[in-house]
Amino acid sequence: MIIKKQLWLSNFITIIITIFLLIIVSILIGRNYQNISRFGLRPKDFGREKEPIRSLEPLERELHIADGIVNRVLRESPEALEDIKYIQQLDAFINASNGGIIIRKNNKILYYSPFLSSLDLDKETINSQIQSFPNKKIIKFSENIYLKKLDFRFPDESEGEALIVSDVTSILEDLAQFRYSVFIILILFLVAIVIISTITTYILSRNIVKPLTQLENAALQIRKGNYNFKINTTAKNEIGDLSRTFEETKKQLKETEKIKRKYDDNRNELISNISHDLKTPITTIKGYIEGIMDGIPTSQEKKDKYLKTIYQNTVNMETLINELFLLSELDLKELPLNFVPVDIKAYLTDCFEESKFYLTEKEITLKFDADYNEQEKVYADREKIKRVILNIINNAVNHKASIDPVIDIILTEKEEEAQIEIRDNGQGISEKSLNNIFERFYKADKARSVNSSGTGLGLYIAKKIITSHEGKIWAKSQQGKGTSIFFTLKKTHGFSKMIKTEKQP
Repeated sequence: MIIKKQLWLSNFITIIITIFLLIIVSILIGRNYQNISRFGLRPKDFGREKEPIRSLEPLERELHIADGIVNRVLRESPEALEDIKYIQQLDAFINASNGGIIIRKNNKILYYSPFLSSLDLDKETINSQIQSFPNKKIIKFSENIYLKKLDFRFPDESEGEALIVSDVTSILEDLAQFRYSVFIILILFLVAIVIISTITTYILSRNIVKPLTQLENAALQIRKGNYNFKINTTAKNEIGDLSRTFEETKKQLKETEKIKRKYDDNRNELISNISHDLKTPITTIKGYIEGIMDGIPTSQEKKDKYLKTIYQNTVNMETLINELFLLSELDLKELPLNFVPVDIKAYLTDCFEESKFYLTEKEITLKFDADYNEQEKVYADREKIKRVILNIINNAVNHKASIDPVIDIILTEKEEEAQIEIRDNGQGISEKSLNNIFERFYKADKARSVNSSGTGLGLYIAKKIITSHEGKIWAKSQQGKGTSIFFTLKKTHGFSKMIKTEKQP
């Protein structure tokens, strides 16, 4: 609404200023008109440069006073026009208006105004003009000089003529000056309007057009894939809000593009790692099958060894494929989680019993220690947590100690959570590699053993599952002494997710 108010306000100010200027222009033109109206000029007589004062009405009005006096004398006392002194007084009055008077009796001049000599008019010229146009009441001598003829009769019934001659040069000059003044006033009016429009346009351009241009350029930069710019605005209007929203959108797009590139890099890395991890067992299986087909294992014992190797590589491939499916579901957040209250101490006791026989076959000692109140349950997905425990244990098995390998499961109670530690006595991990063991396809054998058969996904999957439980997972290690993997699970009163409650089986 701020921009709308600005537009209304700018239009209102423009209209007010325009009206104010029109009033000033009207006053100025009115004053100039008053200066020439005393000469009897009318607006319809302006702009006639080729034939100035074609209409003689202005001249008649200009001489209306002298004409009126002469006509009154003619009506009341025409004999006064034979009095030279009276005529001189009348002539002096007419001279004040740039005119003069001629009195004729029976076509003979009785009085000839001295003023006419200054106009280069002699008696012969006037007589010839009058004789040439006997019926005309107004005769034009030149562009600026006119003559008006008034017929009358003297007391002795002789014919008389009163000729009033007027020089309208000053009238035309005033008319030209008036036109010039009107022209200048209109020019100034137009200049003022242009200046006002320019200022209004500049203000609107600064407040509206310029920010919109910046947004257009920003959109072009984003279309080119360039996010390294910033839209700075302090405007507290709709354009400012739009600019700030655009800036936030740009940041989100930049972050999305960054995440997309990261996903692309991870996908390429994933494909490369999968190809490598599948190629090795496939090559091994192919080589052993070809050996069997060529009859290389001559004894049953050797043939069984070949088949066992083929089987183990097949199991490894199956494990990798299963973990890839699980990883895909975790990344897409499509893996269903069934949270239920779990007696974590009893649950870990069951896991210990299940894993004990498996690890005994590998000559690994498994221990379990719990310092936990059985009444404090945790919310967890039983199957997914079992996957976490098995992945950590398998990671420890793949990197077990060469002498007397031991794996400990330790349950500790914290204020808001249960902490589970799975500790081995293997070779340990360097501090540099410790921060990377939860990354996807990071194989611990790079840090501890060259004989690792892991997929590099176990700890990454464990981290994803624990994170989905609102828990934490981390590792501690000392080279030559072993590694501990810790993770936590929220107690039931501290768990904030929307959960599906089911009876514990």
